[in-house]
Amino acid sequence: MNKEKYYKILFIVAALYNIINSVTFILVSIVATDLFPLFGVEIPPSMIWLQLSLILIALFGVGYIMVSRDISKNHGLVLIGGLAKLSFFLLTMIYFLLGDVNILIVLLGGVDLIMVILFIEFLIFQSKNE
Repeated sequence: MNKEKYYKILFIVAALYNIINSVTFILVSIVATDLFPLFGVEIPPSMIWLQLSLILIALFGVGYIMVSRDISKNHGLVLIGGLAKLSFFLLTMIYFLLGDVNILIVLLGGVDLIMVILFIEFLIFQSKNE
């Protein structure tokens, strides 16, 4: 597989990961709040901050679709998205160590960390080929 096709698939996978997880957790926050303890978290008194965060994560997914359509553009979005994914991973680790979330959340953060590494590799490849 050539690099261009590989990167297009990478960003489609990243988009699907963001959008599917966001929609799933928004639905959980609306109709299945009893699942929150499964992730080691308490049900928040208001869902607004969780749902706003999830909407932003889904919007990053839309951005990754834009990147996948033309990998020569939108590199700033890849950088900001990578920083957001790294932040998510670091926060999941911190809150896991504090005992506020369980390993399931850390696993989600681990997937984001893998994507950060792949995003960095993409940005390096693109900078060498410009």
